Amino acid sequence: MKQSVSVEIAGQTLSIRSDEGPEYVQELADYVDAHLRELSGGRRTYSVQRMALLVAMQIADELFREKDLRARYRARVEARLESLERVLDEHETQLSTLEG
Repeated sequence: MKQSVSVEIAGQTLSIRSDEGPEYVQELADYVDAHLRELSGGRRTYSVQRMALLVAMQIADELFREKDLRARYRARVEARLESLERVLDEHETQLSTLEG
């Protein structure tokens, strides 16, 4: 069930409706707010809108890098599984010839 959670990002209070708990929504808001603060370096030289777009690009970059890392890891795991399956098949074949 969706519930409304109030969070503050870049000094602006937002009401977020989410199926997730308030702690999770607050954690997301803190993450975005930390990115904004880090990017701005405490200066108010850029508009919040511009900063939000830059933060969105940073977070998208993180997401894409994690997806790529996961895909490469998954490919390594699949290759190892295929290798193990081949070895097991060979072993079963050898066992059946010894029994036969």
